[in-house]
Amino acid sequence: MLDRTAARVHAWAAHAWWRARDSRGQGTVEYVGMVVMVTLLVAAVAVAAKGWAPDIGNALKKALTGAVKHLTDGFG
Repeated sequence: MLDRTAARVHAWAAHAWWRARDSRGQGTVEYVGMVVMVTLLVAAVAVAAKGWAPDIGNALKKALTGAVKHLTDGFG
C-alpha cells in the first residue's frame, strides 16, 4: 500500500515538474514582444520626426497607412 502511494506521489511530482518545464507557446510570446517593440520604435520615430522634420513624419505616416491598406485589402 505504501509503495502505491509513493509511486503516485512520484508520478504526480514528475508530471508537475514536466508541466512547469514545458515551453509550448513561448515562441508566440517572443514574437508578440518583438512586434510591440517595433511598434513602439516606429511610434517614437514618428513623434520625434513630427517636430523637426515634418516631411519624414508625413512620409512615414503615408508608408504605414499604405502598408496597412495593402495588408487589409482582402478583408474588406
